[in-house]
Amino acid sequence: MFLIKKLSSFATVIFGVLLLTFLLIHLVPGDPVEVMLGESASMADRDTLRADLGLKQPLISQFGRYIAKLAHGDLGSSIHTKTPIIDLIKTRYPATLKLAISSLIIGLVIGIPLGIYAALKANHWQDFVVTMVSVRFSAMPAFWLGPILMLVFAVWLGWLPVSGMESNSSIILPAITLGLGLSAILTRMTRTSLLDVLHDDFIRTARAKGLSEQTVIVRHALRAALLPIITIVGLQMGSLLAGTVITETIFSWDGIGRLLVESIEKRDYPVTQACVLVVALSYVLVNLFTDIIYRFADPRVRVSA
Repeated sequence: MFLIKKLSSFATVIFGVLLLTFLLIHLVPGDPVEVMLGESASMADRDTLRADLGLKQPLISQFGRYIAKLAHGDLGSSIHTKTPIIDLIKTRYPATLKLAISSLIIGLVIGIPLGIYAALKANHWQDFVVTMVSVRFSAMPAFWLGPILMLVFAVWLGWLPVSGMESNSSIILPAITLGLGLSAILTRMTRTSLLDVLHDDFIRTARAKGLSEQTVIVRHALRAALLPIITIVGLQMGSLLAGTVITETIFSWDGIGRLLVESIEKRDYPVTQACVLVVALSYVLVNLFTDIIYRFADPRVRVSA
């Protein structure tokens, strides 16, 4: 029953995303036919190509045809390259997934320990420093932080590649760009959640039993503070899969985000719609997985459900 309710609501969200995306990309100024043929093409050639691509049909007919194909698992082909879109997705999506997971790991490794440390040092100078640094990093947009990291570590020091995907080290700078922002958010959330439970009765009881401070923090306090942290991790993982557009463009990382930008520039409607669909599905599935983890992390969620 839980899965049925979630899947039905997610199906509504996906349909809304597809409809909104379809309308928006057709309202954006620009003609894919003009991009493909150039401004010097004759009107007859433009009309012929527009008819071949199905762009002369009413929008409702185009959308209906797209949904019908989608129901059969057919994402269509690129207007420009005629390449099946499913092949483009298979090529680009693993790169985005690799970047998102790497960024998430960096965020978790940095953010949660710093959040625990800040909570244990609450109202001391260490807490102030950690909080100040996390606020600064969370305020740094990727389009600013990315070029700064690129300038320092790639241009000045020459330690890492500037951009591209030629070597294994190419992922370091884009992953750090995304991971630092995530770690700042996780630091503040972990600190706040931990402070909410550190003075509860069950924590005092655990300490009264003679348990070590590490056991009290890790096995009792941190476990009780997990739900808000899981929420942030789930939302941020969805955001990483959906929001790597700027970072992938800056670092020439051939993922879904960069493919989306390229398709918008070329007015390649089918590819744009497919990229948005993949992004939306990724976000929805991550949120579904987060809800399932909720039910295991906190029995009260299962009881209320």
